Amino acid sequence: MTKLDERTIAKMDAALENVCRGLPNSGGDHATRKYVAQKLVQAAKRGNTTLGGLEAAGRRALQEIAQGSITPHAEHRRDAAGSNNHRSGNGLHR
Repeated sequence: MTKLDERTIAKMDAALENVCRGLPNSGGDHATRKYVAQKLVQAAKRGNTTLGGLEAAGRRALQEIAQGSITPHAEHRRDAAGSNNHRSGNGLHR
């Protein structure tokens, strides 16, 4: 697992807040935020560490949800069931 530096984590936190700011319930439900956070981690690990690039990755994740190509609640249930792709953590923290 690639370790992300503190600056990148701070940018990921800011990107998560920025892209979820307009969602209902003061920034979206847990499953939606978790899905966006996972996409931010993936983007950062691929080397996309600018705030603008991370925000774009977060907006793409929200578009996937809006278009119905992913259901974050179904993703959450799959993770809880112990899939082979289990991700640890609930957000951006190491």
